[in-house]
Parts: sequence; structure tokens; C-alpha cells
Amino acid sequence: MGVSDSATTKCAMKIYLDIDGTCIHEEIERAGEPARGLNEFLVALRPYEVFWLTTHCMDGNPEHATRLLKSKVPPELHADIDRIKPTTWSVMKTEAIDFSGPFIWFDNDVMASEREVLKQRAVQDEQWLIEVHLDENPEQLMDIVRDFL
Repeated sequence: MGVSDSATTKCAMKIYLDIDGTCIHEEIERAGEPARGLNEFLVALRPYEVFWLTTHCMDGNPEHATRLLKSKVPPELHADIDRIKPTTWSVMKTEAIDFSGPFIWFDNDVMASEREVLKQRAVQDEQWLIEVHLDENPEQLMDIVRDFL
């Protein structure tokens, strides 16, 4: 894949983003703290089309998700959060994923039924689920930025 092919793939890649346990710690000891590397992660997402895939925005209204994440980062990153698009889903987050093209879904808690949908629908090489486990690796977002994005 050439440089222009890589740039085209990045622009075409959709990112689906959970908040709790992915961008913000939810374990008792650190509940509500931003994940280490969150600022760098948001900057690394700039070349991509990014969508909320969180219970904070499952009704298509991004206000709560946006407000929550903005409270965890400096003001210079608020525009990065404002550009994240809402999604709508009712039972499974996979209802909101566009399987017609490349995507990465960042989440910490994927239901078995959602895994089954991914197994059945995600047939392209560039469709991934990246599970984030901040409780096991508090620096996982930094690792993702360095090694993947």
C-alpha cells in the first residue's frame, strides 16, 4: 500500500468511540478520571470520521457525551470532541455501525450478541474491534496511538 493509499484509507476509516471504560476510567479507584493519553488519542483521531458509540449518545443526541468528554480535556481539544458525530441504536451498539466500509470500534464492554454480529457482518480486512481495558492497562490509549493510529 502506497502513501496515498494509506492516507485515503485513513480518511475513509470510520471510528466508533465508547466513553466509559474507554476514554474515562470507570473502576472504583479512578472512576471519572480521564484515561492517560486521552488528549493524544483525540489528536490522533483527527484524520478519521469519528462517531459516538456510547450509551451517553444512543438516542442520537450528542450533548451529554460531548459535555462529559469536554470536562476531561483542555479547551484546545473541545473542537475535536465537537466533530464527533452522534449515532442512534436501541439494544446493540452494532445497530449503529456502518459495515459497508472500514471501521475501528473502541470499546471496553462488548456483549456476546454484538460479538456475534461482528463475526457475521464484519467480512472486510479493515473492520476491527479494539477492546480497551484501562483497569488492566491504564496506558492503553497511549499504546494505541503509538502502535496503531
